[in-house]
Amino acid sequence: MTDNDATFSLITEHVKHLLATMSFSATVDCLKNKSDDQFNRLNIIIKVADQGSLLIGNDGATLNALEHVIRCVLRHKITDPVRVSVDVNGYRAERAQNLARFAEEVAQKATRDGQPIALKAMSPPDRRAIHTALAGRADIRTESLGEEPNRRVLIKPVSQI
Repeated sequence: MTDNDATFSLITEHVKHLLATMSFSATVDCLKNKSDDQFNRLNIIIKVADQGSLLIGNDGATLNALEHVIRCVLRHKITDPVRVSVDVNGYRAERAQNLARFAEEVAQKATRDGQPIALKAMSPPDRRAIHTALAGRADIRTESLGEEPNRRVLIKPVSQI
């Protein structure tokens, strides 16, 4: 993926057009950063004044579907490996913060009790938020278990490994 304004402008226009087709008026920003792996990460930030909750849906289900559609559209426009993340009105950022707090609480309970704790089934972005929140802890390990749509995170104290 090239680092030029034309690429970001093209992506922004495609996303705006998609949203306009869905009758949403929105501002769209594209931010790129290099992730830890071999992929570039493209964050698409959408701000909608009215009815943003319609783009988010229950537990982010509509947002996940929107992200999938945007990935499919961009797959034909971007040739380099890229991971696309879409956020509407800061929903994902706020959810990640809430999940990080929750993950810390569960990790404290797991270390206190010395027992692993399996969380409920979660979407891939939610599981990623849990793994990321606990990645810096030396006393905890996390792993994803199961198959979609029932994939969940297991939080284990190191003493259980």
